[in-house]
Amino acid sequence: MILLSLLLAAAPVILEPDAGNAHRLHPRRVTASSFLENGWNKHEQNYLPLYIADEDPTTAWVEGVKGRGEGESIEWWGPALTKAKAYRLFVRNGFQKTDTLFRANARPRKVKLEPLVQGETGPQTTGTPLEVELKDVRGWQEVVLPVPAKVAGVRLTLVTTYPGGKYEDTCLSDLRVYVEGEDPYRPEAEAAAFEEVRSFAYERKQAAARKDTGAKLAWAPRYTAETLLSQVRENPDDNYGEPLSKRIASVPDKKAYHDALVRAREVTDLFLKADLDQKGPASEARATWTRVKPAQLKPQRATARAALSAMEHDGLVGVAGLLHLGDVSFFEADTTQAQMLATLARTRKQETAALKACVKQCVQHRKDEPLPAGKTYDCDCEAECTGCYEDPAMSSQANVIKYQLEGGEFIQGPLANPTAFLRGKADESGTRESWLTFRQTLVRYAGDKADVVLLHVHGEQMLEEDEPLRIHVLEWTESGGKARLASITSFLVNSASLRVVRYRPASRT
Repeated sequence: MILLSLLLAAAPVILEPDAGNAHRLHPRRVTASSFLENGWNKHEQNYLPLYIADEDPTTAWVEGVKGRGEGESIEWWGPALTKAKAYRLFVRNGFQKTDTLFRANARPRKVKLEPLVQGETGPQTTGTPLEVELKDVRGWQEVVLPVPAKVAGVRLTLVTTYPGGKYEDTCLSDLRVYVEGEDPYRPEAEAAAFEEVRSFAYERKQAAARKDTGAKLAWAPRYTAETLLSQVRENPDDNYGEPLSKRIASVPDKKAYHDALVRAREVTDLFLKADLDQKGPASEARATWTRVKPAQLKPQRATARAALSAMEHDGLVGVAGLLHLGDVSFFEADTTQAQMLATLARTRKQETAALKACVKQCVQHRKDEPLPAGKTYDCDCEAECTGCYEDPAMSSQANVIKYQLEGGEFIQGPLANPTAFLRGKADESGTRESWLTFRQTLVRYAGDKADVVLLHVHGEQMLEEDEPLRIHVLEWTESGGKARLASITSFLVNSASLRVVRYRPASRT
């Protein structure tokens, strides 16, 4: 049952949001059922979905269908939460760049808000949807959306609209999301997510000013998805932690994607030889490949992020500038394995000394200021110094350096024309208080273009969230001196399910 809340008379316009004790969240991705594609403001992608998160009222998401877009929707995806209670949403309605543009374009009137989770076969609604009527004014408006404990995003669907004085395009300038709940808050993760949004918006503006990035690879404005296979795997509990060879072998061979599957299995074999989780020379990448630093075109990442927004977690955006060898240069890294080991040893020695001093100070403090009778400490002094509380007295940089040592970037073949690129990277991730995820990306080249990209996640998050193996097989075309991706066939396999999805450039509406 849809709850109906008429905010027209109830909610005041807010100059600056005040969410009280709720925590600010930033999106990991924003997608929409459509967006306007034309040459206004010097660029065909000036009205992209992610612009609702850039804190800039002079940009906006604009739906891209005929009429005023009733039925079109936008999805905001943030961190996966497990103890949430409510989203507090703040909206800047319409195109708020100027009062003239606000009145000239259509604005959302009644919208439906639906909490989202990521299901095995894609986005799924959860909880109870809410319909609200937004005021037809500039400034911020607040909507409180009750959500289930497990939630990862919200979908906003246009139900009715206020007509524009000149254009039928319906616009939404900004959407802020705060959460009330008991999940540990990760301010550093949210700051990093917002920096991604800011970087995206800046690079898009730079590309718009240039009209051309100068890259060999030209991205389509966006891609649409066709599901070729979606099925549940038997005995999912037995599949946790299975080898990648078993995961890709579980994909049945079908005519619709046979050639792509052959290439995906070839690259899986290559990855298993080069895998940086293998110690020392057991990893072919460490033993015989060249450790490098790539220099690539930064605007490619922002362009790819817009084009591939239909993908749930594509693994391609981070290597967008590496997909065509004409857009990247590789240089041998100036940090040797021995230097990294020495840095790790120094850091561990420093942290051991710091921990000893912290424990000594803690013990003395507890002696000087004992707790009242009947009260006890949650943990001992060593645990207090390293993570018993939400803000530990110390944090371990040694673990970060250890992952850097185990990771790195390598190429197979010559610097000028490699046949493969492997990146191992550690990231803080999830909504838990602290853990590192080790993420590896392998790119195989056929000539000057990437033909397969494999993404593998290792670590606690992979086990907790059952991160799938992701392999993307790329097909190319050439036009006007530019290389273009004609299709991306994606194999997504975890312990419980497998999917094969084909992405193609969207035709203009």
